[in-house]
Amino acid sequence: MGELRHNSFKIMMNDVVDFGSCCECGSCVAACPHNVIEMVEGKPKQTAKAKAPFDFCGVSEGAGCDVCATVCPRLWPRETHLRQAVFSNERKDSWEGVFGVFRNIFVAKSNDPIISESGQDGGVVTALLDWAYESGNIDGAIVSAVGDGDKPCFPTPKVAKDRDAIRNSAGSWYTYCPNNSALEQAAEDDLKSLGFVGVPCQITPLRKMEKMDPSFLVSEKKKPKIVGRQREFLRGMSNRVNFSVGLFCTEVFRPELMTEKIEKEMGIPLTDIKKFNVKGEVLIYKKNGEIATIPLAEAMEQYQRPECSHCGDFSAELADIACGGVGTDRATIVVIRTERGEKIWKEFEASGKVSVEPIEENKRAWNILYRLSKQQRARVPEGPERGGTLTNQEYDPLKDNILNGEKLLGSKKSDEEKNECLDAAYAEERRPAQAIEFIAGSPIPNDQPLGENGKKKRPLPLAKEKGGHSPMFYLKK
Repeated sequence: MGELRHNSFKIMMNDVVDFGSCCECGSCVAACPHNVIEMVEGKPKQTAKAKAPFDFCGVSEGAGCDVCATVCPRLWPRETHLRQAVFSNERKDSWEGVFGVFRNIFVAKSNDPIISESGQDGGVVTALLDWAYESGNIDGAIVSAVGDGDKPCFPTPKVAKDRDAIRNSAGSWYTYCPNNSALEQAAEDDLKSLGFVGVPCQITPLRKMEKMDPSFLVSEKKKPKIVGRQREFLRGMSNRVNFSVGLFCTEVFRPELMTEKIEKEMGIPLTDIKKFNVKGEVLIYKKNGEIATIPLAEAMEQYQRPECSHCGDFSAELADIACGGVGTDRATIVVIRTERGEKIWKEFEASGKVSVEPIEENKRAWNILYRLSKQQRARVPEGPERGGTLTNQEYDPLKDNILNGEKLLGSKKSDEEKNECLDAAYAEERRPAQAIEFIAGSPIPNDQPLGENGKKKRPLPLAKEKGGHSPMFYLKK
């Protein structure tokens, strides 16, 4: 069966924070059941005992917890290891080794001229959230936006609770914004059906909150009440998310791009900037209609955020719906990955608020998506094994369940106590044995075969008949 690989606060602090791969998503802080972690200068830090070593958490090394490390996107399991747990038997007709599991891929743009103009590439994400709120599918959205009190060009996490707030979040600023930290506010506001928008390293912790087997919470020293509290923080926030939208992302830039390069060197006040885009170069759109540019190679060499080099997920492989504007003209590549993503998109498209095109009519977009996804997968540096970089083994909740069960065999707890704790850990959700449909380690369905040179051939854009169009296309036939 193998060894139980479960991460701890100590591992997180050493193999992620000290190692330099922390993406600053804030998930560990949001998920901490005991309020002993805070973000200090952009990184998680245990603040309950100021004099303790940086990698010490009393709860972790006492009764046990480690919810923080369990949801960390830089620790095992990583994005490629979570496909079984997230997609189960949805794995078909896909190029998993390149840009992940998907059901449909196509190009779209908003039919609302205001949203289309203010949005990033066709305004699809904003239009989808706007419609979802108007139609009652969500009661709020987790977004990033520059609002009152924020520095110009520096967005902060927002819980958008009306259409104006959703529309005002349109556009990307290419500086990092820890959207996951807004989940705490959404929970405090008791929002029950959220749309969540984030870059890949923010989608991954959301999936880990949702899918990691909770039996690890049960230990010798914990009573069911504590197990239940820890489970609430592991599952409670992700349970509020109705659907997730992942944004294509190669990297974001350090703040110095704004403050040193644009404001000081180029002489452009940040208050004069309307929005940004990256299309082979950094495009700076001013409020007066002018466009300034920075060579992309220069921006990446001098201002790329170093933590981003530890991410191999370009196309938000674990999102319900993934979106990005690569290779398009004022339009968005849309990748439908899950059944719930497909369901919400069908309703959205049926509303008439969006126009779609098949991917085979956008070959350039397909080719750039393919190339960037493959490049990003290959750039991740080797690091600590706990970081998930040294194994291709997929995460199997059933295996974790069995190994945790074996660990509990020597416990002094009575069988009754163990069962009470396990009931608290799982609550009403199905146990892994009831949920596993695809066996980890088996061949990937319909994976691309190797050519004579030992490499996988770049596929042509997916035909309409094979999933290369909106899911509504197949209903019309």
